[in-house]
Amino acid sequence: MKNFKLQSIALIMLFVTVLTSCSSDNDAPEDPKVVYKTAYATSVVGPTTGKVGQELSYDIEFTSENGCGEFHQLVEVEYNKVLVYQVEAQYPIATCAKTTPERRVTVYKITPQTKGTFYLRLAKSETEYISTTVVIE
Repeated sequence: MKNFKLQSIALIMLFVTVLTSCSSDNDAPEDPKVVYKTAYATSVVGPTTGKVGQELSYDIEFTSENGCGEFHQLVEVEYNKVLVYQVEAQYPIATCAKTTPERRVTVYKITPQTKGTFYLRLAKSETEYISTTVVIE
């Protein structure tokens, strides 16, 4: 009797494992509609001083590869052991009729919570970056 219970439990566990481990082969991979590429900053305009808890806004200008490129996000990267933000732009996979590169501007907002001197660094090229010093009182 004890052997029968053990075999029943083993059979149930095997059945549950089979049911949960099977995947559908009919799932089609999702086609991406956009591609992400690095776009380098050309200028950063914003305040160089501020107060704790005060929101600061910075206009970051960058050039997209073509007229269809849009801002996606800022990505943190390392340049010679220095943390730098890099603009990531998104482009549609479909052909873009606007082939001329365009200037784009995005607004980066921060609200510092501590006093001190901070550096907003944005990638200008593969080896250079724009640095803005911000003093928070």
